[in-house]
Amino acid sequence: MNSKEKWQLLELWEQAREGALTEKTAEKLSQRIRDDAEARRILAQAALLDAEIQHLDARELTESTPLPAQPRATYFWRWHLVTGALAAAIATAALVLLDQTPPPAAVLAKAKNCKWGSSALPTLEGSSLLPGTLDLLEGMATLRFQSGAEVILEAPVCLEVVSSMQCRVKKGTVVAEVPPQAKGFTIVTPETRIVDWGTRFGVSAAEDGKCLVHVIEGLVEVQRDGEKASKELRAGQRVDYGGFMAGAVNPDADRDDQPEPGRWLPDPLRDLGDGWQAVTTGYGEGRDTWIQSNPAIQATGRESFLRVKHSSHDGKLDRKAYIAFDLQRFRGRQILDAELELHVEPSELGFASLVPDATFVIHALVDESQDQWPEERLSWQHAPAHDASPECRTAPIATQTVRIGEFVVPQGTTRGAFTVGGKALTEVLQRDSNSMVTFIICRQTDETARNGLAHAFASRENTKNTPPTLRVKLVK
Repeated sequence: MNSKEKWQLLELWEQAREGALTEKTAEKLSQRIRDDAEARRILAQAALLDAEIQHLDARELTESTPLPAQPRATYFWRWHLVTGALAAAIATAALVLLDQTPPPAAVLAKAKNCKWGSSALPTLEGSSLLPGTLDLLEGMATLRFQSGAEVILEAPVCLEVVSSMQCRVKKGTVVAEVPPQAKGFTIVTPETRIVDWGTRFGVSAAEDGKCLVHVIEGLVEVQRDGEKASKELRAGQRVDYGGFMAGAVNPDADRDDQPEPGRWLPDPLRDLGDGWQAVTTGYGEGRDTWIQSNPAIQATGRESFLRVKHSSHDGKLDRKAYIAFDLQRFRGRQILDAELELHVEPSELGFASLVPDATFVIHALVDESQDQWPEERLSWQHAPAHDASPECRTAPIATQTVRIGEFVVPQGTTRGAFTVGGKALTEVLQRDSNSMVTFIICRQTDETARNGLAHAFASRENTKNTPPTLRVKLVK
């Protein structure tokens, strides 16, 4: 609160003391006092100073200018009646009181690829943070609290800094690491309270009260509104309130229940001019899906996301994506150049802080006999250029594919388009003989601990973002 806002607040308070506020203004002031801790502090200090002034002996202040007889003289009028050194001292004390601010609760220690929304706190890396709200739209940021606790914000997330020992996650995902000296550090969500006893854990929260708490190491205590007893969670354990995980796995499973309509998306086949044309996996016989090393998980081909992951910490969590493009439109045409584009989406599975900048490699299937793979039945046990060998966890069978390129998704990135192109891709398309091409997407980068992020790319079923797109330049 700046100086002007403080004086305006004091003027409203004085008007309230004089009974000069309208009913509407009085209600607004009451609401502010209930909701704004800083406003309560300022008015309490002002009331204390006012009480001290009232008890001053007027004869000790001045012999020539007695205090007026009105019992309800205003706070500011009393100041004007005080003269000499005592008046200056009182004024100085008042200004000191008004300018007092609480010590910083935290520091914005790191800000990587960040795009901020309507944050009430400074967003420059290294800034000291008083109590207030941060709204992170893209990227990843680390808050280091004065207690020693560190909280990593994984966009999109809205977090309120409350004190050196507490923060509130209004929506989104954070990962907290709490050293021994900060035991008792607390994270609050709309309906859940998580108290840390020296550990590392992640929290995902929604505004409607859904909440997922996952302990990476150590011990946390979770108290849910409406439940008498708290829960203790240890490493590897989690609690899911409201089916948060079910929504994260397939948020577009029932489009009839979507509260908002899908936005405009480009046509599956487009003429871009200058010989360039674009085709998506939604065109013709195009397909896209993913496979996972956990035999209990079976993708249906109707998921909104293509999830890709590599984990040496859990043999059931590796994932690859498969995408196929119908090239019938280009049959008999000479191809000069080509680009393949994928769009990253927020995954909501795993924690971005546990995966560094991630390298993805795209391979093209050159064994055309495997091009007609079934989108709805593809699995880890039955997929093109894939077998159970350890090397196939992060790459396809080398003799059946060709590497066409790679790209890096920076840590914490949840939005954006990534493109590969060049000679290898162009030559694959030029050699095609069945008007169908398959690409396999693998992540080479491992997670640093269990529960690392499973990256997600928009599929042709995604109603909010562009599906995998192949751009081809033809001879005019």
